Amino acid sequence: MPATKPKIALLFCGGSGIITDRGVQAVRQAKDIKAWLDAVPELSLIADIEPVFVFGGDPSEIQPEMWVKLGREIFKRYQKFDGFVVTHGVDTMVYTAAMMSFMIQPHVKPIVFTGSPLVTTGSEKKPQDLSGLITDYKSLGVKANLINALQVATMDVGEVCIMFGNRLTRATHTIKSETPSFNFFDAEGDTLLGKVDFGIKLLETVKHRTDQKARLLDAIDKNVQLVQLYPGATPENLKNMIDSGAHGIIVRSFNTNLFPDSFRPVLEQAFKKRIPIVAHNSFALESKKKKREYIVVNDMTFETTFVKFMWSLGQTKDVGKIRILMWENGL
Repeated sequence: MPATKPKIALLFCGGSGIITDRGVQAVRQAKDIKAWLDAVPELSLIADIEPVFVFGGDPSEIQPEMWVKLGREIFKRYQKFDGFVVTHGVDTMVYTAAMMSFMIQPHVKPIVFTGSPLVTTGSEKKPQDLSGLITDYKSLGVKANLINALQVATMDVGEVCIMFGNRLTRATHTIKSETPSFNFFDAEGDTLLGKVDFGIKLLETVKHRTDQKARLLDAIDKNVQLVQLYPGATPENLKNMIDSGAHGIIVRSFNTNLFPDSFRPVLEQAFKKRIPIVAHNSFALESKKKKREYIVVNDMTFETTFVKFMWSLGQTKDVGKIRILMWENGL
């Protein structure tokens, strides 16, 4: 008797463009799923698939409400499925994948994001029309990435991760490559989880499945403002954010000392109003020592910092507790 195939939920959240003999095919509505799956019959050889439509629009239009919808769709199937694959547009994939890392805890099963950099519109295009518009790595569409992601979802992985090109990366430590390439994403530091090389090889850095019970923590506060510091920036920009009623502010600083002295009065104003400020700079000289007026973050990518701050604000409005959540490691 043949072994039972793993059960994998395949969630469509954009990034589903594939090139077929009939042109570019993507899932923009739930009714597109059947024809799309018919174009990739290899998937049924790997696992029993349940398709779930979440979002089919422009990846840049992904909103926090869609993160909540995706998290809930995954969580309500969490006990019945062995793993999850999410197709997603590349522009915002890192944000969404990182948010799932915080929204569903602990990580006991694989949630694997993948997708295609192929942007599709409402009208189909013939493959020959694309030959001069996309590079070789784009011409693969989602197919190779999807097959690899589906295989990872059946393996001993207990992570939210991104499978793209020949690299498997941890969601919260994934960054976009500085130059377009076959891989499109890089792993920050020594956090690569696996490689594709005549099969998928998991590395020692990967976390494994557990029998723990997962929780859904889907409260998000999207009232977060972003301030970019640059030579010549004045405290008025930050003050305007404070006065606008923001629930939290992230400051991207070019300065390894994070803030010029002229910002101190404004930072003090935010502290008195109990508005948490996260100062992000991977090269910040300050370690995680307690700063009364702001929270230093220098050990996470900006994308992870941004979504974790929104998620933390959704869990609590207590500035001290937000500080602890932002500093907690392990994701």
